[in-house]
Amino acid sequence: MNNKIIIGGIIAVVVIGGVLFFLNKGSSTQTSMQQHMPSQAQTQTQANPTTGSTAMAKNAVTIQNYTFSPATLTVKVGEKVTWTNQDSVGHSATADDNSFDTGVIAQGKSGSNTFTKAGTYTYHCSVHPMMKGTIIVQ
Repeated sequence: MNNKIIIGGIIAVVVIGGVLFFLNKGSSTQTSMQQHMPSQAQTQTQANPTTGSTAMAKNAVTIQNYTFSPATLTVKVGEKVTWTNQDSVGHSATADDNSFDTGVIAQGKSGSNTFTKAGTYTYHCSVHPMMKGTIIVQ
């Protein structure tokens, strides 16, 4: 009888410990995901720097969460656009008409292109073609 009580107690401790472990693991995973995902306010600040206190460099496109931000950027002829990769994987900014290509940009690195002719330039990531953006040169 005592062996059954001891075994039952051990099983209860293991089950309760396992449940607590997985509950804690889910909580830390959610916290970790929140640290790596921008909030709506952060995304809006990146897309429209005039609405927040964070200033954005002129003619800068941030690559983050598999998107170009801003998705559309307007510049003047002769100006340079710089793409900065804040994702953990490589991305490129490659013109759909092949007029420019930054090559694959590693995490934390940047690539740029100077636009010498007016026009609308649509581009994508050569590694992840679903990523799309537009540069309007006036």
